[in-house]
Amino acid sequence: MSLRLLACAIPASLMLFAAPAGAQTNLALNRPVSLVAGSVNGAPLGSLTDGVFLPQGQQWQTDTVWWSGLEPTLEIALGGTFQIDSAIAQVDDNDSYVLLYRDIDSGLFLTLWDIPNFDNFGNGMQTRPNAGDDTVRFFFPGGPVTTDTIRIAAVSGDTSYSASEIQVFAVPAPGSVVLMAAGMLLAIRRRR
Repeated sequence: MSLRLLACAIPASLMLFAAPAGAQTNLALNRPVSLVAGSVNGAPLGSLTDGVFLPQGQQWQTDTVWWSGLEPTLEIALGGTFQIDSAIAQVDDNDSYVLLYRDIDSGLFLTLWDIPNFDNFGNGMQTRPNAGDDTVRFFFPGGPVTTDTIRIAAVSGDTSYSASEIQVFAVPAPGSVVLMAAGMLLAIRRRR
C-alpha cells in the first residue's frame, strides 16, 4: 500500500494521538522512588522524578536527595516493562554515579550508564550529559534495553553525594512515526 493510500485509509481522529516524530516519553516522571540500601537525607525521594531540574550549580544539599558513602541505592519502578534508549541525570558535579537497569530475563541489575564526574571544583548540581542544556539525553552505547526498574548509586567522589532529577526515555513506537507520516501526507493532500 502506498503512503498516499495509507494516509487516506487512516482516520484523521487516530492521527491526533500519534506522537510527533522524535518525541520521547520520560518514563520516570512521577514514578515512585524507593531506597533499597543505605540511608539518605534532604528532599523527598519523589523529587527525583518530578520533572524539575534545579538551577545549574545549586548547592548539593539544597532541595536534593543527599547521602554519605557508597551504600545508598535508589530505585525507580517504571510501572511496566518498557524499551528505553536514553537518560538524563542531575547529580552533584564532583562525583561519579551509575545508572542500572533490571534485566528482565535474569533479574540482575546491569550497568546502563556510567555517569561521569563533571569537574573537581565542587560547583554543585550539574546535569549530565550536558550541563548547559537539560533536554540533551545520553543515548545508551549498547542500544535500547527492555526493563521495568532502574537504579542509581554513587561510584566515586568526595564521599558526599546528591541527586535531584533522573529521567529515562522510551524508544518511540514505530507505529507513531508511521501515523505521523500518514497524517502529514493527508494534510498535504487536503491542501491541494
